[in-house]
Amino acid sequence: MKKLIAALALAASIAAPATVHQVDQVAAASSINEQAKQNSYSGVTYLYQMLEQEGIVYNCFYANGPLQYRNGKPEGVVIHETATPGASAHDEAIYFNREWMNMYSYVHAFVDKGQIIQMMTPNYGVWGAGANANNRFFQVELCEESNQADFAKGVNNDAIYVAKMLHRFNLEPDNAVHDGKGTIWSHHAVSNFLGGTDHTDPDGYFAKFGYSMDQFYDLIKYYYDLQTTPATDPATDTTTTSEKPEKPTEPVLPAPIATKTLMHDAIIYDADGLATDAAMKKPGNKLTIYGDKTINNKKYLQIGSNQYVVASNVEGRMRKLTHNAYLYNNSGSRIGYSKLYSGNSVRTYGGKVKIGNRKYYPIDVNEYVKAGNFK
Repeated sequence: MKKLIAALALAASIAAPATVHQVDQVAAASSINEQAKQNSYSGVTYLYQMLEQEGIVYNCFYANGPLQYRNGKPEGVVIHETATPGASAHDEAIYFNREWMNMYSYVHAFVDKGQIIQMMTPNYGVWGAGANANNRFFQVELCEESNQADFAKGVNNDAIYVAKMLHRFNLEPDNAVHDGKGTIWSHHAVSNFLGGTDHTDPDGYFAKFGYSMDQFYDLIKYYYDLQTTPATDPATDTTTTSEKPEKPTEPVLPAPIATKTLMHDAIIYDADGLATDAAMKKPGNKLTIYGDKTINNKKYLQIGSNQYVVASNVEGRMRKLTHNAYLYNNSGSRIGYSKLYSGNSVRTYGGKVKIGNRKYYPIDVNEYVKAGNFK
């Protein structure tokens, strides 16, 4: 009997810590949500306005080719965390504004203990959770905090912001973490149920504070319900705030007037004739033409929203040959034995192109004539 009692006591002593630990985790998560609710909402800062104040160029993600949602609006939200301890929402926003074109990543907002920075309108998709999710969800990154008090402030801001966005798009909270069905997703859930990505955030970050997506869902649902309560007093309700207008979209493009082939390397210019950071267009590209514009006495063709190329790269100009001329490719090798005869006029495109040690004019895609054969 003594041995039986001792064995039972040992088993209980082994099992008890695990049970206590589980209870502690649940209590900690509940405590964090209660702690979160004691904090006020920081409100939304719009990236383009913040950058204007700091004298930084706003690189609008959606200006030249918005990612459209498959159903015309978001179907829910993906919750991320940045995995960069100590980096604030401001730090992340500045970095992504500068580098998204190089790293092919972007989200709708960054959230930390003190602010929400909305990067762009959630009316379009972003590159945050893989091709299977990007055209379905708006996406929010939670910045990593170093202590529980700041963590609670961060999740509070995040939950309120997400709840507002759900209302904005008439979406009801529904936890998708366990079955891949619903409106509130973690990046980990996207990896599990949709694929196209292998990230597991924010689970690891949440676990550091004994927290989980289930508890975060509860916090979102709390604020979602609170925002729909008619009796809420706007004077004391920290879940409501006057949203500033979104950054106006670029002017609507006119109807296209033509599709033309680019014959010469083309830098992309803005409406003021200044070169942009957009990749150079290569010969052979089909360009949709929306109109033309004269900038500093030079003709440009509009090929997109605030995107222009020099017209001579597309339309060319006639030049008269003063010598018989062979044709060459872009390696400087002669193309066959046919030639163009002196006295004839040939359409050339753009300026001279240097191939090897000689200069040529393009006359077609991958066809060149030595510049010395013209007047």
